[in-house]
Amino acid sequence: MLHGLIEENLVVQDQATKKYFLGPAVYEMGLAATPKNHLRDICQPHLHWVAANTGVTVFLTVRSGFDGVCIDRKDGTPPMRVKTYVLDFDIGQHRPLGMGTGCMAILSALPDRIVDGILAVNQQRQVFAKESITLKQLKQQIMETRDKGYATRTLSADPRISAIGVAIPGEGREPIGAVSIRGLSSRLTGRWREQLVSILERTVTDIGIEVRKNVHDRGMQPFSPAAQQQPVSAHYAPSDLPGTASQSRVQWASGAKSP
Repeated sequence: MLHGLIEENLVVQDQATKKYFLGPAVYEMGLAATPKNHLRDICQPHLHWVAANTGVTVFLTVRSGFDGVCIDRKDGTPPMRVKTYVLDFDIGQHRPLGMGTGCMAILSALPDRIVDGILAVNQQRQVFAKESITLKQLKQQIMETRDKGYATRTLSADPRISAIGVAIPGEGREPIGAVSIRGLSSRLTGRWREQLVSILERTVTDIGIEVRKNVHDRGMQPFSPAAQQQPVSAHYAPSDLPGTASQSRVQWASGAKSP
């Protein structure tokens, strides 16, 4: 029976200690048992605004055991929308925690004891070999992400593409998830890169506040978008977002969304 559970990813064994732990499939079942639209409903207006007004593709990632799973994404518009085989991360797809900026942002925001456990399991899953990265390199990336407050990556297989990810803060020490963006490396530089990081930081802060308020006020019931606070657009002026003519200054000041 135990071997059957291991084969179905319900149980994993640490080869060093021989101890058994709950596998990723158990966490996935728990994730499926919670209201799926709660976090996604809250985040959708924010993700839509970032994608529509910056041109980047935006991803919402949550933890599922030792992986991150994409539960929503909003594609940007030209010139920053980029389709590439190696970076596709569609809704429902999994990536090991630490692989990709959203997954790295989540992993780096977790307590050290949980990080160590995830790294140990993922090492047994041969994740690092598949991704051509060493455990030492991954730990260094975790330290850098914590120092900066966000994860960043330029894809080695396609240097045209870069990504930035920021964890969504939770009430305790563990993050709720992460919001990440993907775009052309040539555009994600200098002042514009700093502005995108600032937008992401404000976005995840606002999302975290709304999630906590919704949990306290409504329990775990699906969130009503009609009751949401102003999206991150209220915190930025059009001059901060080059090439985004989708809103007038009047629309921006009033918090109205573009049609």
